[in-house]
Amino acid sequence: MHSTSALAPDTTIAIVGAGRLGGVLARALRAAGFVVIGPLRREDRAPDADIALLCVPDSAIPAVAFAVRPHARLVAHVSGATPLADVDFSLHPLQTFTGTETPEVFRGIGVAIDGRTPEALEAAEQLARVLGANPFRVGDAHRAEYHAAASFASNFVLTVLDAAEHLAKDAGVDRAHLAPLVRQTVENWAASGAAPALTGPIVRGDEATVARQRAASADYRDLFDALATATRAIAGRAPHATTADHAATTEEPPA
Repeated sequence: MHSTSALAPDTTIAIVGAGRLGGVLARALRAAGFVVIGPLRREDRAPDADIALLCVPDSAIPAVAFAVRPHARLVAHVSGATPLADVDFSLHPLQTFTGTETPEVFRGIGVAIDGRTPEALEAAEQLARVLGANPFRVGDAHRAEYHAAASFASNFVLTVLDAAEHLAKDAGVDRAHLAPLVRQTVENWAASGAAPALTGPIVRGDEATVARQRAASADYRDLFDALATATRAIAGRAPHATTADHAATTEEPPA
């Protein structure tokens, strides 16, 4: 095994955990030229490696890290929420995975890293850059906020989209027709933030339309109310609605 901090081309990396991310990381690191062992199951015998990269559930990290520690120079996990108490560094790709992705999935994405020593932090940064990703540091003190942000940006978005899909289905509209709206909304948010990108009846002050929407959302009433309250807070930061915007909610459609 290597003893220098730099990752040599023949660095050996053991991927422990054969789930979605473990398989994708193994393919990507192998394509980058590293010697990759795995992905291994948690119960497999730990091999000797320069780096043991744990792609296991957060609750399993302490035990698996303890098991592989005698066999690896550096031990790392890919959790966004778990501190570094049991490992040397962390590498959390800020992306959602199905397990079928090609190595290109890492190109251009953000990767949260941290390390307990300069050597470990350097290894995390180098791995992220080799994957084509953009590393940024998140320390233990801010992991909860960071991981909550990731859940809002991905998991909870799907919760909202599931409600939208069911309501659209009740109206005879396929979710494919909602997809361009979702994509453009995300593009607008990415370009300028939520307040400038916000459109719709709440930011226009059209409470009559909001009330009709609420009545139509009976199966999602609690979710609608929570989102409407949060959206009103965003609307308070948004530029004032234009006269044309207001007219669009009050004029009769053409015959």
